[in-house]
Amino acid sequence: MAAFTRIPPGNEFSVSATLYVTYLKCPQQALARLRGTYPITTKAMFRGSLAHRIFARHLVDGPVPSDTFASVCREETGAHLAGSMASLSLKYSEFTRIVAEVEELYERFKALPAVGLVDVEVDIEAALVEGVTLRGRMDAVFSDDQGVRIVDWKTGSNLDDAEHQLAFYAMAWRLAEGALPTTMEAVSLKTGERRVSAPSDGEADETEADVVAMISHVRTAMASNAELPRSAGPHCQWCPLRGDCAEGRSALEILF
Repeated sequence: MAAFTRIPPGNEFSVSATLYVTYLKCPQQALARLRGTYPITTKAMFRGSLAHRIFARHLVDGPVPSDTFASVCREETGAHLAGSMASLSLKYSEFTRIVAEVEELYERFKALPAVGLVDVEVDIEAALVEGVTLRGRMDAVFSDDQGVRIVDWKTGSNLDDAEHQLAFYAMAWRLAEGALPTTMEAVSLKTGERRVSAPSDGEADETEADVVAMISHVRTAMASNAELPRSAGPHCQWCPLRGDCAEGRSALEILF
């Protein structure tokens, strides 16, 4: 926690893995999130959220039978994702197609080992300094003779952000539990790709330093109503700022 004492006072906000990864890609997009400008919900985001609800249900309550899979998806949507579904104005045929895609992901998920499961959708919260709270939600935590293993399941094929996300979760776990997890793992259920790392205290210290710098820059910008640097790349296609961002528009013209 010593690193966080260097954070200047200022606006209150929460620091999540999503905010951290967004900041690393484009500081201004992260600042926009804190100012209330978020990317719109997409069908891919909805599909990913629904799949994670099914994964968690499987681990807590047992396998979801094929003949009730669609009804279970409707139940989970009504209980947890109604707002997202409403914002997408999904037609019945579109929802049915998403359910079929989620079931494909679920079939692959069922083949993954679940020995040593401790809990699913594990929330971690730590007060860093006055007005700044770190929050993280990890898909699953496992424990065995080797130690604690934290797993994040991805429903897309891109694991490019996994390294930074897992580093954030490792740091958050150390803050909350007093020690690092033994293993961090990200798995793409679409491709089968797997990223596994063994975090070290040195790496966690570096992540803490990055988070301190992010919070300091964000608080300074918020206090002076300034902007932060913009960094263009493939992530611009989902950015809510791209309409008035010359860097983002230029990147999209080149990349797509």
